[in-house]
Amino acid sequence: MTKIYKHRRNQSGNQLKALPIEAMYAAGVSVFSLILYAAIIAGSVYMSGETPKWLGGSATLCFCVALGAFIYNIGQMKTKTEIKYRIICLGISTLAMIVWTVTIVLGMIN
Repeated sequence: MTKIYKHRRNQSGNQLKALPIEAMYAAGVSVFSLILYAAIIAGSVYMSGETPKWLGGSATLCFCVALGAFIYNIGQMKTKTEIKYRIICLGISTLAMIVWTVTIVLGMIN
């Protein structure tokens, strides 16, 4: 199966580089994992820190999904698509990884 890139044209009709659609999907997955992060933290605060095992398991799963999206976005930096969108998507995934990693490291220290 071949990848199909959507090519854009500017006002004078010249073809522009394709948008990195796969990188945008991976950035969306990272944003979704951050939304779940906020929900997990809110649930933990609501339960006064006595959370069930499934909440911790879902947090670990969300971390693994964010890690996968981060690694995928690093791989997308090699493609010949629009560079500024690739950098923005990698930045979003990096932010998600920083948030998750800091939380995990703080949890291990305490």
